Amino acid sequence: MNQSKRGETIVIQLMLGCSLVLGVFPPLLMFLLTRKKNHFYREASRKALNFHLTIFPFFLLSYFMPSWYKYVTYGILGIELIFILNVMIRIALRKSHSYPIAITYIKNKEMS
Repeated sequence: MNQSKRGETIVIQLMLGCSLVLGVFPPLLMFLLTRKKNHFYREASRKALNFHLTIFPFFLLSYFMPSWYKYVTYGILGIELIFILNVMIRIALRKSHSYPIAITYIKNKEMS
């Protein structure tokens, strides 16, 4: 991972913390605003956005599934919380990070 400035890591951690409550919107907003300006922001928000887009269908299904499915949704929320907290800690320690179950909807700019 490229070396980032302290302020950049704090902004990414705030975005990830907000995404725990607001879902896909904070990473989407950050990605749209910073994708051409800052490589660190673009990559961190792209990875978070891919992760949230992978998790989102499970919550969408909860409206159409039987009542027992809410327990599955709570489990998914717990997994999401653990993964995002892990990424927040790794960013604070300036280590590389990834989301193990994220499907790559938005590809890395260097790869395409």
